[in-house]
Amino acid sequence: MSKPNCHDAMTLMLKEIRLKIPFDLPETTICGGDCRGCSKKMLELLDTEASYWESMIDQQVPTLADLKNLQLLALRTFKILHRNHLV
Repeated sequence: MSKPNCHDAMTLMLKEIRLKIPFDLPETTICGGDCRGCSKKMLELLDTEASYWESMIDQQVPTLADLKNLQLLALRTFKILHRNHLV
């Protein structure tokens, strides 16, 4: 099996992010109780970045750096959501 190119890898990563990260949580759930890192801000940032790449994927070829940056942002967001018991 061959490795995917950057375009295919970005497409796969975007699908995985949309499946694993709960972007549709109500604000009362996100901001209720003890907070360890701002889940709301991280969700907004990741949603903005993912939406950007979803709209640009056919017009701009992502680089390995773009893939790595999106991966790190998604991982940080997931960790904060996990710490706040939202996933």
